[in-house]
Amino acid sequence: MKVAFHTLGCKVNQYETEAIKEAFVSRGADIVSEDEVADVYIVNTCTVTNMADRKSRQYIRRMKSRCPDALMVVTGCYAQVSEEELQKMPEVDMVIGNSLKSEIADRVFEANHQSKVLGYDELTHYEDMGIVTSDESSMCRAYIKIEEGCNRFCSYCKIPYARGRVRSRRPEDVVEEAKALIEKGYKEIILTGINTALYGTEPGFDFERKADEEGLSGLETIIKRIDALDGDFRIRLSSLEPTVVKVKDVKSLLGYDKLCHHLHLSVQSGSDKILKAMNRHYTKEDYLSIVKTLRDFDPLYGITTDIIVGFPGEEYKDFEDSLDVVKRAEFARVHAFRYSPREGTSGAKIKDGIVPGTLSSERAEELERAAAETAWKFNEKNFETVHRVLTEEESDGFITGYTDNYIRVYIDVRDAEKDDAPRLGDFCKVQLTENYRDGCKAVLCSDDSEDLL
Repeated sequence: MKVAFHTLGCKVNQYETEAIKEAFVSRGADIVSEDEVADVYIVNTCTVTNMADRKSRQYIRRMKSRCPDALMVVTGCYAQVSEEELQKMPEVDMVIGNSLKSEIADRVFEANHQSKVLGYDELTHYEDMGIVTSDESSMCRAYIKIEEGCNRFCSYCKIPYARGRVRSRRPEDVVEEAKALIEKGYKEIILTGINTALYGTEPGFDFERKADEEGLSGLETIIKRIDALDGDFRIRLSSLEPTVVKVKDVKSLLGYDKLCHHLHLSVQSGSDKILKAMNRHYTKEDYLSIVKTLRDFDPLYGITTDIIVGFPGEEYKDFEDSLDVVKRAEFARVHAFRYSPREGTSGAKIKDGIVPGTLSSERAEELERAAAETAWKFNEKNFETVHRVLTEEESDGFITGYTDNYIRVYIDVRDAEKDDAPRLGDFCKVQLTENYRDGCKAVLCSDDSEDLL
C-alpha cells in the first residue's frame, strides 16, 4: 500500500501527521510523495482562517485528481468542525476528526471507511499516538506534543471548538519520547501544543512531582525533567500565550541551561481596546513587561510574535499601537495576519467597525515593513557575537541553521575545504557578521571561542 500525505497548519498538525505515518509504516505501508500516484491520500487540514479552509479543499481536489480510485481521508481541524461540508465533496471518502487520528491506519487496513468525528463534549481525553521518533522535515530538530486543546476562547479563534478543552500528556511519556529522540541524534527538542503554557492545568490532571519540583508549573516540570537528561541538545518552546504566562512564570524559565533564549509570544494587537475585544486578558504594558524581563536577563533574547490587523473596531490609532509594540519589543520576527471572521466565534458576530479588506491589506503591508526593519536591527545587535548554531541544510554554497535566539544563519562554505565545513545536524560556533536574506551571514569560529549565547 502506498500512502501520501499533505499537512496544513500548525506544528501540532505536523507532529500528528508524523504519528499517522509511523502507524502506516508499522503496518507495512510505503510513504510516498503527495505528487505521486498512491492508494491512499491523507490531508491533515487546518481551519485557523477562511484561507486555510479553502487551501484544504484545494489540496483534497488536487491530490484526488492524481488517482481518482485512491482512498481520500480527510482529518484535522477543518474536518472536526466542518464534517458535513466535507462530506458533500465527491473527492472525500472518509472524514476523521481530531482525537481519532490514531485510528486512521487501522481503519484503512481493515477497510472500515466510515467517517467518524467526535462532538465537542466528547473531546475529553488526550489521544495517545505513541512515541514519535521520526520527522521528515528535519533530521536534527524534532517536535514533541505535550498538550491538546485550549479553553481561552479568543474572539477571533475557532481552534478551541476544533480541539476541545485542555488535555495534557503524561509527563512520563513526554520524557520517554525526548530520550528516544536524543538517542537517535536529534539536537533540538521542541515542545508544542495547542496552548503549551496550559500544560497540566486542567482539573483532575495530576502527576507525581519530586521534592525539587514542588511549586513548579506543569510546563516547568516537563522542562526541568528534559533539561536534566544527558546529551548535547537544546530545548525550544514552540509558543507561549501571554493570556496564560505572566512575568513570574517567564522568570522561572530563565534558569534552565538547555532552554533556548527564544520565545514565541503572540501579542495579536498593541491596542488595549482591541485586546479586550479579542478576549485577550492582558494589556500592552503587561506584554511589554514580559519582554523587559527577558531582555533584562539577556539583551539578545529572541522574541517572535503574531499580530492580527483589521479586527473589527480597529482604528488607525489602534494599528499605531501595534506598530509601537513592534518597535519597542524589537521582535526577531513577526507573523502578520489579516483578520478573518470565523463562523461560530464571538468575533464573527461583531457587525460594527468592520475594516475593509483593502485597508487591512495596506495595514498588513505596513506592519510587515516595520517588522522587517526591526528584525534587521535586532540582527545588527548580534553582529560580532559568538553563537552556537544547529546546522540543518546546505544550499547555494551556504550551510544554514538557527542560533538559539532564533536568527537564521548563513555560513559560506563555497571556498572551504570539505573537512573544514560543519557537518549537517551538528552544533558549530559562528560569529555573526552582516544581514543577509532573512537572517545573518556568519563565519566559523574555533572551538575555544567564548560563547555569548
